[in-house]
Amino acid sequence: MSKYITVKPPAKSLVFGIRAIGYNFATAVADIIDNSISANASTLHIYSDALAKKPYFCFLDDGEGMNEGDLSNAMLLGSDRTSKEDSENELGRFGLGLKSASLSQCREFIVMSKQGSEINAMAFELDEIERTNEWRLKILDSNEISGLPHSSDLLKLNTGTLVIWTDFDKLSDSAKSFENTFRAAIEDAENHAALVFHRFYDRIQIYFDGRRIEKRDPFLLESIGRQQSGRTQIINVDGSEIAVTPYTLPYANTLTTKEKELLGKPKSIFDDQGFYIYRNKRLIFWGSWMRMGVRSELNKLARILVDVPSTLDSMWQLDVKKSSAKIPDKIKDLIWAAVKDSMVRSTRTTKFLGIKEQSAVNRVWNRTLIRDGEVQYNINPDNPTLTILRGLIGKEENNLLDALLSQLECFLPKGTIANDSNDALKILNSAETEEEGKLVDQVCRFLLLLPPEIQNEKLVELLASESYHKVSHRKEEIIGRITNAN
Repeated sequence: MSKYITVKPPAKSLVFGIRAIGYNFATAVADIIDNSISANASTLHIYSDALAKKPYFCFLDDGEGMNEGDLSNAMLLGSDRTSKEDSENELGRFGLGLKSASLSQCREFIVMSKQGSEINAMAFELDEIERTNEWRLKILDSNEISGLPHSSDLLKLNTGTLVIWTDFDKLSDSAKSFENTFRAAIEDAENHAALVFHRFYDRIQIYFDGRRIEKRDPFLLESIGRQQSGRTQIINVDGSEIAVTPYTLPYANTLTTKEKELLGKPKSIFDDQGFYIYRNKRLIFWGSWMRMGVRSELNKLARILVDVPSTLDSMWQLDVKKSSAKIPDKIKDLIWAAVKDSMVRSTRTTKFLGIKEQSAVNRVWNRTLIRDGEVQYNINPDNPTLTILRGLIGKEENNLLDALLSQLECFLPKGTIANDSNDALKILNSAETEEEGKLVDQVCRFLLLLPPEIQNEKLVELLASESYHKVSHRKEEIIGRITNAN
């Protein structure tokens, strides 16, 4: 007959293992926000003070709060979650998030909670755990509670919870300036939270030091008419449903300032293509095709939203930090239809502006396919502006003009343009940015250099060109100005 004994892991060794799970400041903050959402909070205030005698970072929500028993359970490693019902509001998983996230960033964290008139506060202090090699939990008395930052704000609420982080040893050890590093970490956490919880924007108001976080929508759902949405596919797996919806962003260079803000002002649209995996509406993993081999420049506008219920956590190999996942092999083929839909739309959108440019009459640039894999761009010699200029200057001046055009063609900044496009920068060198009045003045000046008998003929050519087609509707105005000038 087998014999069993109960063993207790040494607290000192285990705590160092927990601290090294792999959180960064932003993912740790997101794990604490999860708890506020699970507690049905409508408002969460996040406060920080890098210049306090004891710098702190804290979370204050108006959720359901905890009594003494609930708080004791919440402070346990691997707390008992048997009473937690599965719902879209329940974002916890292992019962480790509060402890593992907090301890990954600081040596002391305190949880104060209120339910009606009942107020309790408990703390983990790593100095005490290391000294005793035991999981010792500190119970704070009323005097200690009154001295906690923002405890008075919690006391004004009927129910709620306050989580306080202090003693940021990891940030201190790596920082040249603790204040600057601390503030940078908080800014990163705010941007991260704005993206990860964007689908909770109307459910909970989250503030960082008084500023409500933005709604970083990676699909630009409010850009009606330019953003494209495909059909949602429902996949049934082991009695649970996975919803997969393909999206395609507007062309990168057409994004407005507001749209860039909604996307979180990404450095590169290219880097953020692929799957966006949500667990109970909370963003878990994004910006990757998860080894499906379709990452490319033409697919950079493609985004696939995948909604996964918490009942399928183990199948998706969700980690403790809730920041990574893996598509189960058994559903990859089913998801492929949505991937293809988004890829096709992205390719069409990415190519569209190039096709539009090449279809213009009397283009400024000609594109010539030399051989497979090689292409050349040359200034169109038949462009009417150029032909007019050549007719007005002499042989030597034409030779100089040819040399200038050759230089422009040879030193086309193709690499820089490609990088700017990948980084979603709006390139302002376009007809859209030219003022109509300025273009009309240019046309009039060109025509007045010509004999009156050919001015109307050349006007038709100019207005049909790529450069001046924008003001073709002002033809009568131009004719009137030229007639008066003659």
